[in-house]
Amino acid sequence: MTWIDTHFHAGDYLPDFAAYIREAEAEGVRRLLLCASGAEETAPARDAAKAFPALYYAVGIHPHNAESDRNFLPGLDRFIGDPKLAAAGEIGLDYYYDFAPRQSQLEVLEHQLGWALKNHLPAVIHCRDKAESELAYADAYGLLKPFAESGGKFVLHCYAGSPEFAEKFAALGSYFGVGGMITFGKADNIRELAKLLPLDRLLVETDAPYLAPKPYRGKPNHSRYIPLIGAKLAEMKGITPEECAAVTTANACRLFPAIQLPEVS
Repeated sequence: MTWIDTHFHAGDYLPDFAAYIREAEAEGVRRLLLCASGAEETAPARDAAKAFPALYYAVGIHPHNAESDRNFLPGLDRFIGDPKLAAAGEIGLDYYYDFAPRQSQLEVLEHQLGWALKNHLPAVIHCRDKAESELAYADAYGLLKPFAESGGKFVLHCYAGSPEFAEKFAALGSYFGVGGMITFGKADNIRELAKLLPLDRLLVETDAPYLAPKPYRGKPNHSRYIPLIGAKLAEMKGITPEECAAVTTANACRLFPAIQLPEVS
């Protein structure tokens, strides 16, 4: 089986990329998308992707950093033309923590969606709301609708919104990232979403080092756990893990055309 981890992070917990990638590849995870979240992470992500064939990267300003890093927006242009640059991301809205003013989050997201569209890059979208609220999803939809209508492609990373908004985003052509939460005991809503959403729009991701699947919940996540996530997704869709790997890998390559799979010998 060949899997793609469509979303993970590096940070201080990952001092040895070579070992990390070897461990992931040993479990069939042949390609990994490293998502930068702000100015300090972009150049290291590029350098890591250059060093390892299995690694691709995305650059962007996370909503947490929308105020502190907004002056870096023009600096994103320096990455255009790099064959290992696969997406704009991780970008979006976070109304759960509100680490940045919401107006700043909206402005920075709108700018980055325009940048992604101009440069023919898909977008990796973070969207999180407070409990019992859908304002972040509503605001994100308001920006993503014209983006999609202009030809933009995107994935909602770790989607945990309502089925109603899922259908609205799906109508825009959205992809949906499925991560370790699908294995959590109380995450019935995530499993129901997995059943509802079309298989040809689903990706698997870890969001490592966060959200490790069972039985590793509470420990640092790792791309090598992708098969655990894929197996649970396969169960929800009534297919085999092999079919799930094939379909989600094809979906990832369709959304992220920069990602090239290794040749089969």
